[in-house]
Amino acid sequence: MKTYLTFLCLMVSLPLWAQQDTARKSAKTMQGTYKMHSTIATMAFGFIDNNRQNYSVPAGFSKGLVTGFIPFFARIEYGLTRTVSIGATMGYDVFVYNNKHEFTGNNGPFNRYVTNNTRILSGGLTAFYHLGGLIHSSNFDPFIGAGVALNNIRYSAYPQGDSTAVRIDHTLTPYLKAGARYYISDRFSVYGDVGLDQQAIISVGACCRFYSKRSL
Repeated sequence: MKTYLTFLCLMVSLPLWAQQDTARKSAKTMQGTYKMHSTIATMAFGFIDNNRQNYSVPAGFSKGLVTGFIPFFARIEYGLTRTVSIGATMGYDVFVYNNKHEFTGNNGPFNRYVTNNTRILSGGLTAFYHLGGLIHSSNFDPFIGAGVALNNIRYSAYPQGDSTAVRIDHTLTPYLKAGARYYISDRFSVYGDVGLDQQAIISVGACCRFYSKRSL
C-alpha cells in the first residue's frame, strides 16, 4: 500500500513539474518581444537613397554618376507604454555628385567635370507603435513609426548659375516606416524597415536591448 501511494504521488507530481517547466520556457521565450521601459540601441545601413537619385541641376550642367558610401543610421528608443515607444534618431550620409559643366569656347563646346562633395547630417524624433500584441509572435517585434527629421546638408560645389559655390541647407523631412525586429536572444535582434524617409527607403541593421528595473 505504501509503495502504491508513493507511485501515485510521483505520477501526480510529474505533470505539475512539466507545467512549471513549460511556463518558465514560455516566459523566457516571450522576453524576445517588445518590452515596456526597456531601451533599444539600433545601428543600421540604408538603401535606395532619395538624395542621390532625385536631384536636379540648372541649365549648363548635366548629371553624372553619384559615388560614395551608403547612409548610416543610429537610434535610441525607449519603451514608453506597452505598445508605444519613442526614439531619437541620427543619420549620416556622405557622397559625391559627379556633374558636368558645359561650356562653349572658340573651338566649340567642351565639358568640365565638377565633384560636388555632399554631407548630410540628420537628427529627429519618432514614435513607434508595436504590433506584437496583435500578431502574438515570441520572436518578432513588428512596428510602424512616424516622425520628423531635421537635415543639415553641405555641398562643396553646388551648381549655381554658370558657376558653383559652397552651400548649406536645412530641411525638415517626414519619417513614415513599417518594420520588424527578430530577436536572436533576449537582448540582441536583427532589424529592417521600409517606407518614406528622405535618406533611405530601406534600412537594415542590428539592435541591442537594455533593461531598467521597471522593465524586469
